[in-house]
Amino acid sequence: MKKLLAVTAAALLAFSVGCSKDEAEPKKKEEAKPAAATEKKDETMAEKQSLLAFEGDLVLKLRSYHAAFNAYAAGLEKEGEEALPKADLDKLKADAKASGEKAVAEIPSIEVPSDLTEDHQAAAKGALEELKKSYEARVAGLEDEAKATEADTLFTSFQDKLNSIHEDLKLIPGNFAKEL
Repeated sequence: MKKLLAVTAAALLAFSVGCSKDEAEPKKKEEAKPAAATEKKDETMAEKQSLLAFEGDLVLKLRSYHAAFNAYAAGLEKEGEEALPKADLDKLKADAKASGEKAVAEIPSIEVPSDLTEDHQAAAKGALEELKKSYEARVAGLEDEAKATEADTLFTSFQDKLNSIHEDLKLIPGNFAKEL
């Protein structure tokens, strides 16, 4: 009985070792074939990570630029007893103007990641140009309501251009206006 168990165990061991070698060989062949595909996938992943990091930094800058505009808009909305004195509104307006002018001056110096493809770099640079125009119109919109509407249109254009990159990379579109 012991000999029968030993022979059965040896046969099962030999069978399992033989089967595992058969399975290992096809995996090696499969791994060798898509090396180029794996490399392309890694490049795409690096581009996605670079784009998202760039956008994260950009949103932080935009929040700092936009905070003064948000404060001024909130001050305008207050009515009745809560209404701000004209001097306070004028200060908020001056702060918004200064913040917008700072944005217009700094946006051209924002560097687009070199990890992006040339087409995506061009789209990102075009988006930044729309963003700059948006802040120029936003500053002008402090005095003229029509310019404020134009600023929103230009900001939407900025967002659409960046989201075209998201679409190419199969990422979820960003909503930058919501972030501000």
